[in-house]
Amino acid sequence: MFGKKKQVTNNASLKRVNHAPSIISEDMRLTGSIISQGEVQLDGRIDGDIKATHLVIGTTGVVEGIVEATSVIVKGKIIGSLNASEVNIKNNAHVHGDIFHDTLSIEAGAIIEGNLKQRFEKESLTLINDESKPVSDVKPLINEDDIGLSFVNKQASNKS
Repeated sequence: MFGKKKQVTNNASLKRVNHAPSIISEDMRLTGSIISQGEVQLDGRIDGDIKATHLVIGTTGVVEGIVEATSVIVKGKIIGSLNASEVNIKNNAHVHGDIFHDTLSIEAGAIIEGNLKQRFEKESLTLINDESKPVSDVKPLINEDDIGLSFVNKQASNKS
């Protein structure tokens, strides 16, 4: 209106300049999603999703939604799924939902109601011996004269 240009905000301007954590204090209650490229200290309540690099949920902190982070320390309560590389659940924490993790530590006294699933499990089958034997070297499990015997009876007949 007075001749100033409107400033356009983009995602590049959201990069962290300082390294101080973002703090949501005990008397705060937020509804909506939070995205942070740094550390978030949550002592209040969030009804929504959180995506952060590092997240610390304090003893009075409550999240009702999906939590995604590189590392998470839970001292409070999460109602929803948790997806992080490093998960550290302290002794008075409550997690009501599935936990997807690379590394997980749970202190005695923590309450978890949900499934624990490691994110990057690699199933690989390895051969014990690559060399296959010729068919002539393989012993048959059943001889033609033992066809009428059960497995237990075959073992008994082999001992005598």
